[in-house]
Amino acid sequence: MKLRQKLAMVLAAAMVVTAVPVTTMAKSTNEISKTISAVEGTVVEKDELFLTVDIEGTSNGDTVFFLTTEAFEFNKDEYTTAGQTTGVYVAGNVKVEILSKTEARVTVTGDKAAQIPVIGKVKKGTPAIIVDGQDSVVTSGKYTLTASEIAGDKVYVATAGDAKNVSIEGVGEIADITIEEKVAGSFYNDADGVKFEIELPNRSDLEFDGTVDVEGKRGHANTTLKADGKVTNDGKSLIVTVTGFDSDAQRGSIVLKGIGVKPENPREDCSIGEVKVDVKDVVASGKSEKLAKTELVVANVADFDINISVVDDKKVELVGGKEAKKVNVKLKETAIDSLDAKRDVYFTVEGAHVTTGTAVTVKVNDTEKKGAATINEKTGEITLDTSVIEKNKINTITMEFEVYADVNQNGPITITAESRGFEEALKAEIGTVKAPFKVASEAMTVKVGLQGQVGGKITIAETEEEMFDRDEVFYVAPTKYFSIEDAKVEVTEGDLEIESEVQKDGTIKVTVKRPSDEASTITISGVEVTTDRMVPEGSFDVEIYGEAISEMNVKGHPGYDKDDEEKTDAITVKDFFVVGTKNTEDLPNAAAAKEIVLTVGSTAYTVNGEAKTADAAAYIDANNRTMVPVKFVAEEFGKVDFGTINGVGTVTIFKDGSVLQFQNGSNIMLKDGVKIPMDTKVVITKGRTYVPFKYVADGLGIGYSFDAATKSITFTNQVK
Repeated sequence: MKLRQKLAMVLAAAMVVTAVPVTTMAKSTNEISKTISAVEGTVVEKDELFLTVDIEGTSNGDTVFFLTTEAFEFNKDEYTTAGQTTGVYVAGNVKVEILSKTEARVTVTGDKAAQIPVIGKVKKGTPAIIVDGQDSVVTSGKYTLTASEIAGDKVYVATAGDAKNVSIEGVGEIADITIEEKVAGSFYNDADGVKFEIELPNRSDLEFDGTVDVEGKRGHANTTLKADGKVTNDGKSLIVTVTGFDSDAQRGSIVLKGIGVKPENPREDCSIGEVKVDVKDVVASGKSEKLAKTELVVANVADFDINISVVDDKKVELVGGKEAKKVNVKLKETAIDSLDAKRDVYFTVEGAHVTTGTAVTVKVNDTEKKGAATINEKTGEITLDTSVIEKNKINTITMEFEVYADVNQNGPITITAESRGFEEALKAEIGTVKAPFKVASEAMTVKVGLQGQVGGKITIAETEEEMFDRDEVFYVAPTKYFSIEDAKVEVTEGDLEIESEVQKDGTIKVTVKRPSDEASTITISGVEVTTDRMVPEGSFDVEIYGEAISEMNVKGHPGYDKDDEEKTDAITVKDFFVVGTKNTEDLPNAAAAKEIVLTVGSTAYTVNGEAKTADAAAYIDANNRTMVPVKFVAEEFGKVDFGTINGVGTVTIFKDGSVLQFQNGSNIMLKDGVKIPMDTKVVITKGRTYVPFKYVADGLGIGYSFDAATKSITFTNQVK
C-alpha cells in the first residue's frame, strides 16, 4: 500500500473517533442544610430544612432518584403545589412526588444543583433521609437530621450535679439541678417563664428555705435570667419560676443553683444518708407535659467525717525501678469541724516509696499553704499541719508529692492517714505499680567438691516492650560461695538484642544493644560452677542487678543509695544453688546391704527383719500408685534433706554420689539435674512427703517389689 493511501486511512479513522460523543461519568455532592434539635413528634416546617443535591458533569434528559426515610415521616399535604396533585411539589428545576410517608421520587431538570425541602414529623430513633441513586448519576447516601437519637416526646431533661454534703444539723445546699431543652426555643416560647417543682419526700428531715439562683448555659449563656422560689407543702416543695429568655435561636439549658435547705425540726439532728428529690415541670393542668418526673440524688446528710481519695481519680501508674511520678491526694471534710486544727495528720504510703528531700505542695480550698506538710527523711512519712484549715468551712485539702517504686514492687499503692482526732485510720488506693520483668528459675543441685558442674536456668521476661534500654548493663551473680565459670545467655523470645560475657569475678555481664519492639525474654542456662569441700549444706541465692534492671541503681534517681550503688535495687533469685552433704560417698549406710519391708496402711515396717514403727503409712493414691513416706526409705539408704525452693516444699536425697530431688505437687524427679517424668505427683500430707515408691527405688538404684496379696513393698540394696 502506498504511503498516500495509508495517510488517508489514518485521517478517516481519526474523523470517525472525533465524531463519537464522549459521555463522562457523573456523581453528586449531597448534604443536609443543618441538623435540628427535636423530640418525638417535632414537626419540621416548610422552608426549615433542605437536602441539597449538586450533580457534577453533564448528561442529557432528566435525573430521577428516590428518597426514603428512617424515624421520619413526610407530610404529603405540605408537598402540594398550586395546580398540582396532592403530594406533588414543584419548585424551579425540582419535582418531588410523595409516594408514601417514607418514600419520595425526585426529578431534577436543567440546572443540576437542586434544593429538596424536608417537611414532616420526627419519630423515635435516629431520623435520617436516605438517597437512593441507583440507575442515576446521583450518589447514594444516608443523612441524619438530628445530632442524637430521639428517645421520647419530652422537651426538657433534668440532671443533678455532684451531691453536696449537708451537715447533720440540716443546714446547707443541695446539688445544682440542670434543665436542658431538647428543642431550640422551648424556654423562650413560654411567655410567662418556665416553672419547675422540686419536691422532697415527706419522710425527709429537711425542708426548703426558699433560696435559689439561676444561670444560663449554651444558647442562654449571655442571657440575664431571674429565678423566683416559692415554698409550698409545708416546706417540702419548691416552685421555681425562671424568666428573662430573649432568644429562641439556639438550644440551651438553665442551672438552678444555691438551693438551700434547713432542718424540719431545729431541735433534732437529721437522719444520715442520701437526699433525693423529684423534679417536674409545672403546668396549668397539673400534669407534667414537657419534663418527665425525674428522681435525682442531690445531697448526703453526713456526720462529722473525713474522706481521702485521689484528686480527679487520677491514680499514678508506676513501673518498678523506673522514673518517679507525682500524685495528688485529697483529704475532704464531710461537715464543718471534721478536722481538728490542733491535731496533725500523718500519712504513710505502702506499695511505693515517697521521694524524700522534696517539698509537698499543699492547697486548702484551692489556696496554696507553703510549708504545711513535711516528709520524714528516714521513713517517708508525711506530716500535715492542720492549723492551716479554714474555720467555719467544709475544707478540702490537696497534697502533691512524688513517689517511685523498686523493681520488686508490683500491685496497688495505698495511702493511710492517721490522727489522734480520727476514730480509725483512713485508707485509699492512689495508684498501681507494674513490674518491668517476670523472673523464673529452675534450681541447680550441686555436689560438694566437684568441678565443672552444669545446670539450672533463669529466665528474665519483659512485661512489655522497651523495659530494657539501649546500652544499659545488668549483672547476674551468686550472693556467696559460688563463682560462675560459664553460661549460655540468649534471647529466646522477642527481638531484643544483647551481648554477654562471663567476667573474671565470676559474674555474668549482659549489655543491651538494641531495645525490644515486642516484649522479649532472656534465658540463662547451662550455668557452670565448681564447689569446694568448704561450702555448707543448704540453698543459696543469685542476684540480678545494674542500671538495666532498675534506674534506682543510677546516681540521680531519688531512690539511689550511694553505699550500694549499682546494687541499690536488685532482683533476688531465691535458692538457685542447692547444696547437699559435704561428701555423699562417705555416708555410713550408703553401701550397706539392706532389706526394708513396708505395708500399705500400716506404720509398722522392718529393716533386715528388725521391726520398727514409722509415724506415717504408705497408701495407694487415686491414680492407683503406691505412695511411700520418703523419709523412712531415704534415711535407710542415704541422706535426706527437706527444704524449700522458690517457696515450694522440696526433698533432696543423697546416695552413692547421686542426688535426687522431688518438689511438692510436681510429677518431675530430678536425678543429678536430669528431669525424669513420673506418672503421679509428689504430695505432702500431714507434714509427711509421699512419693511413688517405684521412682524412689529407681532413683536410688535399689531393687524393689510389690506383693499384691499382702500389699507389702520390699526395697533391697545388695552390695556387689
